Amino acid sequence: MTRATPTIREPRVVLFDLDDTLVVTAKVKWAHHKAVARRFYNIELTDAELRLHWGRPFDAMIRALYRDSDTLERMREANLSLEEDFLKQPLPGAVDVIHELWRRGIEVGVVTSTNRSSALRDIERIGLRTDRLTLLQGADDSRFHKPDPRVFDSVLATLGERGVGVDDIWYVGDALIDHTAATGAKLRFVGVSTGFCTRETFARAGAEHILDDIRQLPTLLP
Repeated sequence: MTRATPTIREPRVVLFDLDDTLVVTAKVKWAHHKAVARRFYNIELTDAELRLHWGRPFDAMIRALYRDSDTLERMREANLSLEEDFLKQPLPGAVDVIHELWRRGIEVGVVTSTNRSSALRDIERIGLRTDRLTLLQGADDSRFHKPDPRVFDSVLATLGERGVGVDDIWYVGDALIDHTAATGAKLRFVGVSTGFCTRETFARAGAEHILDDIRQLPTLLP
């Protein structure tokens, strides 16, 4: 369900976070990081450590989790070597929601803290055509990262060249860093409580639109 809100106009573009917004991530990737840390670096990661660094840009996160035990490139390779054992799956209804937006003529993009190559693999694996995305920005595509609103600077510049303004764009995410970045960039934010952020936490932060399930997103459309 959503909080009562004034009537809003239909967006031209809906941008999504990826992890735990479109794909189930924390549960499987915490196990993935624990396996990499144990096998390659003899580190026993705790849930507390994972929670502390969760949501950071991928490279910064693995440097912290794997304690700079090797070069960044080799830590990336170690992580990738076990990826097939810990694949992300789509959140129920996520793919259908994207197709519904496309059916309505609404463009779709992704702005994520995951690196571009990993995000592309995840999106394609769940059955979405990446060539239909209006844009995809990974953590390694920008020097700014959520919760910094400037993470959207390049995206807004690109869309602005086509006459798409901030009032035409929604951002959908599962975390407070998503809310902070989106509202700081003057985008309409839609929170989904499919990650660690509860409805109550979003509400306390002032989020206008809060969903329990990504499948509810079309109900917000005029």
